[in-house]
Amino acid sequence: MAINESQLITWSHQGVTTSSANTYDSIKTCIEGNNWKDDVSFEIYLQGSYKNSTNIRGDSDVDVIVEFSSVFYSNKEELPPEQLREHNEYYSEGKYTLESFKQAVIARLKANYGDDQVQAGNKSIKVLGNSNRLDCDVVCCAEYREYNSFSKSNTRDYAKGIVFWTNQTNDKIVNFPILHYDNGVSKNQNCNSNYKPSVRIIKNMKSRLVSLNLISVTLAPSYFIECLMYNVANANFHSNTHSSRILNVMNTFYQYTESDLREMVCQNRQRYLFGNSDQQWNISDCQSFIRNIINLWNEG
Repeated sequence: MAINESQLITWSHQGVTTSSANTYDSIKTCIEGNNWKDDVSFEIYLQGSYKNSTNIRGDSDVDVIVEFSSVFYSNKEELPPEQLREHNEYYSEGKYTLESFKQAVIARLKANYGDDQVQAGNKSIKVLGNSNRLDCDVVCCAEYREYNSFSKSNTRDYAKGIVFWTNQTNDKIVNFPILHYDNGVSKNQNCNSNYKPSVRIIKNMKSRLVSLNLISVTLAPSYFIECLMYNVANANFHSNTHSSRILNVMNTFYQYTESDLREMVCQNRQRYLFGNSDQQWNISDCQSFIRNIINLWNEG
């Protein structure tokens, strides 16, 4: 017996956002404080489930991006020699480094919240919450430009993302959170506003599987679930009820072959969802998740 409509309605609802807004405002106010030099520029914005309106009850950590824009990094070394020459002639070396900016941000956070409340991890800076704020992962990054081509007459033929290097292993991490967000908004509009509620339902079904000890919490990260759902054809979300829409999703999941999965893209449309990178999902993990979520649906 499928999960009933009333349960799906409950699961479709967005989690509480007041605490996430308070957290974001607090971090933003702290970092934006005075005494930055005039030529230091940056943007602060949310990413993750709170930004994308796919957060569910129980989601805790808020992800905040601090994007340093006084410098940028790119894939310019992949350009043809003539285009690379034009790029190097057009742009000069940056005055600042991402590392120096990150250390300045850490210093501000510690001065505001206390040394014991700010922990620099491998990928982000954890700021512990309190009664008014949630725990927050602050990602210090720089603008990233993935060029398709470059010429002095056309300097903007690139996909804009972010880049940072991990603290412990110095791995380069590239992501495209704004493209992820924009594509999610467009899909939701093209699906009669049913896409994001359906993502929240699937995330809640995953939480149920975890609570029943049927899967591990790490088997299907939230980001990968959202990307998997992004690849489901829009027509599956046009039905009138949550039950019919999730049934369509389950039937689609059931029909996926390994070849189908290999062709899937992330919601940012800049990377494949599955691969060997630690920023990609493992196909066997996805197949295990699909089997378990279909079983949960069938058993109610």
